[in-house]
Amino acid sequence: MRRKLSMFLPAVFLPLLALLWFMNSGATAQDEPAQLLSSDEGPAAAPEALIPEKYLPAPGAAIGSGLSTVYFSPQDSNSNNTVLFLYNTNAAVANVNIHGYGFDGATTISTTVGIPASGAVRISADTLVVAPAPPDSWQDNVAYVNFTDTTAYAAMHLPAGVKAEGWVVWNGTADFDPRLDVERLPLRFSIDPPSVFLPVVAQDGS
Repeated sequence: MRRKLSMFLPAVFLPLLALLWFMNSGATAQDEPAQLLSSDEGPAAAPEALIPEKYLPAPGAAIGSGLSTVYFSPQDSNSNNTVLFLYNTNAAVANVNIHGYGFDGATTISTTVGIPASGAVRISADTLVVAPAPPDSWQDNVAYVNFTDTTAYAAMHLPAGVKAEGWVVWNGTADFDPRLDVERLPLRFSIDPPSVFLPVVAQDGS
């Protein structure tokens, strides 16, 4: 009887152990980061900025005098989006530098947007929806700055006369619909980054 039992146990438990191992390895494969990333999250794709031609600064254009730097923490993943609104009160084009940084201080994104004289530019971390068409005030008036979730905080260098507003939107997708997705969290702009962002803060006025 003991001999039969000793032969029976491996025959039952070995397949059971193999089944448990297979199920566990399958669950692990589903949890791999590569399976969860999308084009709206890092590090699946490097952060990028697409600036419409009319908002590109002229080659060699100076940033301007009276520069002030404000810091903020953008959010940009599969569920939310950061929107910036920049208005230029000057009678000439004003160029605004936007830099993004990781928690280690490494630059994640760097771009410059030209704000038309007495004009405004909308900046979105997510692309606009194609259908239905976005409102007229958004069409051809949006610069795309994809921070991705690799950006922990950002610095925006504002020339004198340029005003800034911003907010975080929970849109739940990689696209942004200005008609449906409403602001949920106003951005807090800070001029004193050491008291806000730790452990490393890049403070260059470029």
